[in-house]
Amino acid sequence: MIQSPKTQPTENDRGIAESLGPILLIAVIALGIGVFTVALLSQQAAPVLPSITFNVTYGNDGSVAIRHLGGDSIPRDQLRIYIDDGAAVHDIRALSTNGDGAGWTAWGIGDILVYTPPASSPGATGAPPKAEVLMVYSDRSGGDYLVHVSEGWRGRVPVPTTKPESFIDFVIDENVFVYGNVLRFSGDSVYGPGATVIITGGLDTADTNLGASIAVSDIYFDGDVALNHGSAGLGSTEEPGSIYVNGNLELWSGAREIYGDVYVNGNFRLKDARIHGNVYVDGDLTLGWTPWIADDARIYYTGGITTPDYYNAGILAKCIHRATVPGFKMPDKDLPAVKSADWYAARGYVSGGALTSNMKVFADSYTSTSWRPTATNVVIIARTGDITITGMGGSGVTGVFFAPNGKVTFNGEFFEGVVIARDGFFVTSGGTDVTFRNIEEYISNPNDYPF
Repeated sequence: MIQSPKTQPTENDRGIAESLGPILLIAVIALGIGVFTVALLSQQAAPVLPSITFNVTYGNDGSVAIRHLGGDSIPRDQLRIYIDDGAAVHDIRALSTNGDGAGWTAWGIGDILVYTPPASSPGATGAPPKAEVLMVYSDRSGGDYLVHVSEGWRGRVPVPTTKPESFIDFVIDENVFVYGNVLRFSGDSVYGPGATVIITGGLDTADTNLGASIAVSDIYFDGDVALNHGSAGLGSTEEPGSIYVNGNLELWSGAREIYGDVYVNGNFRLKDARIHGNVYVDGDLTLGWTPWIADDARIYYTGGITTPDYYNAGILAKCIHRATVPGFKMPDKDLPAVKSADWYAARGYVSGGALTSNMKVFADSYTSTSWRPTATNVVIIARTGDITITGMGGSGVTGVFFAPNGKVTFNGEFFEGVVIARDGFFVTSGGTDVTFRNIEEYISNPNDYPF
């Protein structure tokens, strides 16, 4: 093992026999694997995986240099690298890095991991065989995730079969409709049978039109949900799925419809709502006078129960105490960063302009506040700020909105598509219909996915 200068991996006295080609861009997206399976008991948190950019080059003498070009720093104890030089497989102990030699503790930006093969025996002829590289990231729970493997890996070390799911795959596979910390809705309905809404905060009566419904199959709330007025409902009557509340749930005043099974990591207060599926409460249950529970539905709870005196025996028979109830965990997906400005420019994205069909925008933020005719197949990427489309009147928009550092505000007759926004989705106009469409309906080529 040697300590090498920073210039070694690209040009050195020995020369570089060949390169892997363009820089290998490995996006091992944070937020771990998007797990939506409901477990019967508590589960470990999903891994948060690093995002790195690096390249690998090879020397004439069989040396290998792996340069960290950008992204996260990876602790040495979470990174496994194997070098197969044709004679043996060498592990991470055979690697040195600039500055720290063999004593490096983490691989960060600018660091170059170098493998130097043993000196050839006297009289040896011919070039050594090309080395091969296998890189694996291991999370703290013991999961192994493939980062890079050379073509033709000889297989003397098994290649992990688990690969991290990218954010775009997560959005497509789970039919993600809205992802953000707020859904504030003043319109008629949110319609998405088979779709998933993920709110990284809670929901309050003030967030909805009092008569609206969030008619989506699977809904996640990472906070308290309190609906106490009007009749705003939750869940899809066409394809009921599951509603997850990572906090307390209160459905008090208002005869709202709740479709699908409900999982509550807290207490549940129920008065006027109509419950169509099972409810699993990891906490206390408080009942008011007038709930309706379907014949085949039950409420399972682990804490205490509070009811008015002389309470309806038929309702009480459907409320069952359990030592434990099925649990769940929130999807653990951080929003990805935008791609480079050059990537968007090469695909025809513009920095602004009047809202029109088929436009693609990449800018710090985007605003359209005057009336425009209906715009279809729109893709808007706000790099650092918000997306605001208001004043549409009887017109609407279809497409994909992505604001990883801001919010999306919409005021118009209808919106169809996907909204991914860290700070939430705000529909400010009454009468608006919002309908889910998978991102694949707007971008058919995976190479053109904008994040």
